[in-house]
Amino acid sequence: MKFSYLFFLHFCLAALSQTITILSPPAGSELLPGQDVTVQLAFPNSLTGMQHISAVIGIINCAGAPCPTDATSTLGIPVFSGNYTPQFHETNLPPYQNFSVTAPSTLAAGTNMITAAQFMLVGASASPVLQFTNVTVNTPSKSNRRAAMVRGRVVYI
Repeated sequence: MKFSYLFFLHFCLAALSQTITILSPPAGSELLPGQDVTVQLAFPNSLTGMQHISAVIGIINCAGAPCPTDATSTLGIPVFSGNYTPQFHETNLPPYQNFSVTAPSTLAAGTNMITAAQFMLVGASASPVLQFTNVTVNTPSKSNRRAAMVRGRVVYI
C-alpha cells in the first residue's frame, strides 16, 4: 500500500512539474481597454502521455486594488474558452497555441491580470488535471492616451 501511494505521489508531482505558461504577452506589458491581443499558451513537451482538452483565458479587472496572487479562485472576465491543442512551431519554444482575444472595454487603469486555466488527462489511467497560470499587465490611465476609432468603437491608444 505504501509503495502504491508513493508511486501515485511521484506520478502527480511529475505531471504538475510541467505546467502551462503564458508566453505572450509578457508580464508588465501594456494592455488597453478594447485592445485585440494575442495570448500564447505554452506547455512543455513531455514523455508522459497527456491529452490536452480545453483552456479558458480570462482577464481580471483589478480596478486599482491589488490583484490576486494567483488565478485559482477566479479567472475574471472570460475572453476565450475552447479546445487547447499546443503544437511545435519553432525549435527554441515549447509547443504552444495562440489565441486572439479582446480586452474588456471596462478594463480599469493600473495593474490587471491575464489568467488561464487548462484541463488535461494525464497517463494511461487518464487522471484529470486542472492547471492555472497568470501574468500581470498594465493599463495606462485615459489621460495618458488618445482616443481612436477602431472597427466602429472608441479605443484609447
